[in-house]
Amino acid sequence: MQIKSKTHRSALMPRAIFLFTTALVLPAFFVEDVAAQQQLPTVSVQAPRQRAARPQPVRRVARRAPAPRPVARPAAPVGPTVAGERANGPVNGIVARQSATGSKTDTPILETPQSVAVVPREQIVQQGAQTIAQSIRYVSGAQGDLYGAGSVFDTEVKVRGFVAPRYLDGLRLPYDSTIQFAQPRTEPYGLERIEILKGPASGIYGQASPGGILNMVSKRPTTEQRGELEFQTGSYGRIQGAFDISGPIDKDRQFLYRIVGLGRDSDTFINGNHENRYYIAPSFTWQPNIDTSFTVLASAQRDRLDGQIHQYLPGFGTLYSNPNGRISRSTYTGEPGFDRVAFDQAFIGYELKHRFNEMFEFRQNVRAGQADIETFSMRNRNGLCPLPGNPLCAFDAYDPAQRITTRDANYVGGSSKNFAIDNQLQADFQTGFLRHRMLFGIDYQKTEITTDYRGTFAGFPIDVYNPVYGATPLPTKATMIPFFNYTTNKDQLGFYIQDQIKFDRFNLTLTGRHDKASSEVANNLTGGLVNQDDSRFTGRVGLNYVFDSGFAPYVSYSTSFEPVAGLSLVSATGEPFKPTTGEGFEAGIKYAPPGTKMLFTAAYFDIKQKNVVVNTPLFIPFQVGGIRVKGVEADFRAELMDGLDLIAGASHQKPIVEEHIDPTLVGKDVSGVNRDAAFLWAFYTAKNGPFAGLGIGGGVRYTGALWGDDANLIRIPSYTLFDAALTYDFKHLRPEWKGFHLRVNAFNVGDKVYINNCFTGVQYCAYGQPRTVYATLSYRWGEAQAPLITKY
Repeated sequence: MQIKSKTHRSALMPRAIFLFTTALVLPAFFVEDVAAQQQLPTVSVQAPRQRAARPQPVRRVARRAPAPRPVARPAAPVGPTVAGERANGPVNGIVARQSATGSKTDTPILETPQSVAVVPREQIVQQGAQTIAQSIRYVSGAQGDLYGAGSVFDTEVKVRGFVAPRYLDGLRLPYDSTIQFAQPRTEPYGLERIEILKGPASGIYGQASPGGILNMVSKRPTTEQRGELEFQTGSYGRIQGAFDISGPIDKDRQFLYRIVGLGRDSDTFINGNHENRYYIAPSFTWQPNIDTSFTVLASAQRDRLDGQIHQYLPGFGTLYSNPNGRISRSTYTGEPGFDRVAFDQAFIGYELKHRFNEMFEFRQNVRAGQADIETFSMRNRNGLCPLPGNPLCAFDAYDPAQRITTRDANYVGGSSKNFAIDNQLQADFQTGFLRHRMLFGIDYQKTEITTDYRGTFAGFPIDVYNPVYGATPLPTKATMIPFFNYTTNKDQLGFYIQDQIKFDRFNLTLTGRHDKASSEVANNLTGGLVNQDDSRFTGRVGLNYVFDSGFAPYVSYSTSFEPVAGLSLVSATGEPFKPTTGEGFEAGIKYAPPGTKMLFTAAYFDIKQKNVVVNTPLFIPFQVGGIRVKGVEADFRAELMDGLDLIAGASHQKPIVEEHIDPTLVGKDVSGVNRDAAFLWAFYTAKNGPFAGLGIGGGVRYTGALWGDDANLIRIPSYTLFDAALTYDFKHLRPEWKGFHLRVNAFNVGDKVYINNCFTGVQYCAYGQPRTVYATLSYRWGEAQAPLITKY
């Protein structure tokens, strides 16, 4: 069925906002450019072969300027930008000092009154991370691999116990709010940095869970010609090639380009599973002067998997003992030729910046994108309990031999389309002794989601210890039972204002935001329609004090809201669910000694979420749930001496259910959230002597126990894993081999067998990553990069 109510009106909203802001701002750009051109003096030619340089005070970006020209400003409300680093640019090493994720302005992390973790490109490369989940393994309070190492959903992460909304370049990515299948998969090779803002962030970003957000920053064009070619091979027949080429198009460096690409073909640790990926990300920058820049960012990705979308295995034989022994990690419980995943996504957008004068700067970020998925999967449905009537296997078919499991066939087709625009006007000024950086913003996003889920009831028996495939007859999409089919249209319009006030060494951040969110969900099977209209005010107040020594204590309070997602959109009383609300208190310290590449952060936090949808034992939904997560965490990263990088951290949190329709669950731990975690990573590169060019490193990761179900009956044990890395720069072997680099990365070096999680029951237990080794040979050229000269 087609939905007509509100659709036409909501479709016009993004166009109206876009046209209004563009009409308001663009004429000023060209007026200034024309005026500047009219004032240029006449250039006379003195010799046929020697041209006089045109005076270009604001037009040209020098190839190698000795130093950026200082920009006189009446007030600099935030501390000085770290030399050579910008919030959306590369980090020189593993210690970032600037970030825009916490404030939408280029602000030192030391002055941001909230925890911000930055994983730079250098760390991603050093540790050999191949997914977003692997990239955040060495960040406190962050949790990846939520569905096991055999899942294709490797971008979703939890922060402080809550699933974190994902952003790319400051704009929210489309999200399937029904069963979370049609959601983007981000390729880390295309990223410059990965950032996590911890704690409620609705005051600046709008609807979000109270744990925090994940923001990924794309690679952008560079002013210097540079490039990289990469070849990778390793475990499970992996073959991967990648390239990253960037530089100026013209001699004046007004036009810059970058193109990043990757192709992969590989088996997985699961028997019979085979995957491939093709990724391309072109970008283009036009910077006519130091006041104006326009960057187009685009990407396309195609993933194919012959195999299961998740590897779910019985709990008895994985988590618990089974008289037949442990079920192998490579066990495939699907059906060859039936299990498959087709995933496609594409995005295109732009970033526009223009500084009118020393006070005002306008920024506009726009992106449109789509993610589509179609998957067929034969999924395990039995826990292989030893005795009938075991509450952990209440709905399972009983097998006294604990070998034969049942399966069900599933089909999911989904699509998420998204348009997002964020308009920002920044004003830097001074009032008396107070220096201000004010931000006024209007953002809008529209998302359309379609979900078609079909399946069968449990059947298709198979021996997990000696699987024999060929179940007949295999169902088709047409013969499966349509369980649900939804079309969802969502709109969010937000107005926000922020003032970063600096007085002496005090930094006060005040943020306020009002959102109007609406959704229209059509049940295409029953013809039912559910409309929701919500509005909320959220905000943040934070204060810190930065000592000359680089020591900065801070305190903050922030709030959040998030419309309810999932299959249940109305309560048992028939009323549409209200958004969840959250609040968070945080107090901590940051320490970044001047003249060093070191950053230490520690925080205590207390987060509450209300209006959580919970179910009775008969799966009747009520909106009466409440969750509270309290904890402490610490992160330390440093380049301690020439060639030594160190990353360390730990966290302890208590994720407790405070309210529930079932009183027996009050006081239990939130399922799927570990209380404790700790990690240490060290990497040393020899600069001189007989081992010059050789790099060696390793890491240890501890993940504490968690509960797989709401009743806290299924305990997933803790585990400790070891990683290793070995690199070599061939220029130290022979000068003509400059640019060649070899890197070998190993994950779970000890090949420890462990369980990531068992989702809601022992029927859905997922193994963690087995020992995996990758070797990467790369060739790089033009590595010296001059920064793009812009005003801040």
